[in-house]
Amino acid sequence: MDFPKETEVAIIGAGLMGCSVGYRLAKAGMEVIILEMRNIASGASGRNGGMVTQLDGRDCNQEAILNRLTYARENNKMLPSLAEELKYDFEYERAGGMDVATTDEEWEYFERKLVPFQKNVGDDEVMLLDKKETKEVCPLLSNIAKGVRFRPSDGTLNPFQLNLGFAAAAERKGAKIFTYTPVKKIVIKNGKTTGVQTKRGYLKAKLIINAANAWAPLLTPEIDILPLRQVAVVTERVAKLPVYSMEAVLDNQVIFGSTQQKSGNLVVGGLGTEARKRNDHYQEDLSPDEICGSTAIFNIIFKGLGDVSIIRSWAGTMAFTADGLPCVGPVPEIENLFIVAGFSNGMAFAPIIGKLVAEDIISKKPSLSLKPFNPKRFYKQKINWPKSYNYTILADFLNRR
Repeated sequence: MDFPKETEVAIIGAGLMGCSVGYRLAKAGMEVIILEMRNIASGASGRNGGMVTQLDGRDCNQEAILNRLTYARENNKMLPSLAEELKYDFEYERAGGMDVATTDEEWEYFERKLVPFQKNVGDDEVMLLDKKETKEVCPLLSNIAKGVRFRPSDGTLNPFQLNLGFAAAAERKGAKIFTYTPVKKIVIKNGKTTGVQTKRGYLKAKLIINAANAWAPLLTPEIDILPLRQVAVVTERVAKLPVYSMEAVLDNQVIFGSTQQKSGNLVVGGLGTEARKRNDHYQEDLSPDEICGSTAIFNIIFKGLGDVSIIRSWAGTMAFTADGLPCVGPVPEIENLFIVAGFSNGMAFAPIIGKLVAEDIISKKPSLSLKPFNPKRFYKQKINWPKSYNYTILADFLNRR
């Protein structure tokens, strides 16, 4: 396919957000080119556990909780029928999600403060399951589980398949995707974008959407989005187990996982992931200690999985903002430049954000306001991030655990 000279919309990034937005815009009849520096789903979209958690972390910030739930709930409504729309099975299962208390102190915090607070601010679904109830729901958990914060409508999906589904649907609607085509620069003249400079040449565009997530600030430095490297491991195929999307704190570190793919493979990660300086979070190398740390989760959290073989491990770079919410909307003072980035959990947002961004671009009247995600809140602000960090350090920094 020859590289085009111009287009109506140029989207940077063929991850979940870029392909979701691209599909909606192409479906509406717009000319769309999606540019990807590697391959589809090669970033965070293909390097996560596929957890559809509507409220991850242990927020006690009323505004943050309500903002996240408003959009995550709408996203959840879209998922059951989305496979048919995309003509792509992304293995969505609404099995529930758990935040596991592994100490008596944590359980007391869940019981006395966290869950009552979240319920009082409008989270009417979240519930507490004590140790006995937890074992009845998930007998696979070890005795370390003192109880859980549980949400029945959370679930899991295959992130590769969802990303590929959006990409294929976008192409059917006329969008063109160019992989291994890194964007070197967004060209701006007199406060207005004119196009992008890529490895294959210059592409003129009326509208540019930066959907590169953790890589977005390399092209739009005015918005401070932080890269965060995370580590995960995947097991050999095992029989269907009563597992849930899960988070917990082990050895004072935040871990995630227990998602089981349709193929039977289990995914966990997070324990022992080393702290690094900002630029080193773009590196996807692994250390033996990190692999052993994530693998140890199977022995600590679960019963009877200690002999299951690990077949693959990886590192991937997700993104964080200073309030835990993504940046979605026009970049201030630069005409015709959108940003759709800063997602730490794209599974809870990708379908609804693609829909809302397309509505905003086409009619200026999205069915849900994007105001909570306005990039203006961070425009040209320098965040005093920790110099060296991992997920746990950031969770503490953002008061999310």
